[in-house]
Amino acid sequence: MKADDLLAHLDRIRHAGTPDEVGARLAAATAGFGIDRALCGLVPLPATPPAEARRAIFFGNWPSGWLERYVARRYAEIDPVIARVLRADRLFGWREACADADRMALARQMMGEAREHGLSDGFALPFANGAGRRGSISLSGERIELAPARRPALALLAASAADRAAALLETPAALPLAPLTQRERDCLSWAAEGKTEWETAIILDIAPKTVESHFAAARRKLNAANKTHLVAKAFRLGIID
Repeated sequence: MKADDLLAHLDRIRHAGTPDEVGARLAAATAGFGIDRALCGLVPLPATPPAEARRAIFFGNWPSGWLERYVARRYAEIDPVIARVLRADRLFGWREACADADRMALARQMMGEAREHGLSDGFALPFANGAGRRGSISLSGERIELAPARRPALALLAASAADRAAALLETPAALPLAPLTQRERDCLSWAAEGKTEWETAIILDIAPKTVESHFAAARRKLNAANKTHLVAKAFRLGIID
């Protein structure tokens, strides 16, 4: 995906008016990766009633039979992908997620049922809403074509969609208010250009550890789950262009 095309898709997602519209614009942006299924929402807390867990979903087009089964049986509590979302800080493949030993049998059964509904492979990205609660956006397709070099683009699209949907469902009081410093904005701007912490340090003539500190401070201020989510949120809020 060319840089101009990526920016155009990000801008469309940023200006979506409803969560369902966010999902539709994300689908248009990720179709070229072979992705045709997405689900985005907050991770339910243990023992959350199914009806409440269902309301925590922002948007998605998971097969309806599978989604209802997943929610009704509280599969989020045994899903290895969700377990990894709760401790991960970047986009990862579903196959990189491993179930805990005591839940292995149940997790294998759950994943077998998912494959029966056409969900055999995909990617997930953690994010956080304005109040700091952890969420997950999962992307799936029968024939995903995603070279390692294209992962950052997919991660940024997913993070932008999750952030926009969360913002549409939040009250203004839940949105971040702490201003970023100029150095924090500078670091974010270079991150949006694809620069690493080391490259940003060279450009700004500061130490790499200082760049990491600026990112950490910006993440706290914007309640971002990871650097990709941080860039997406800064883009939506107009902090960077």
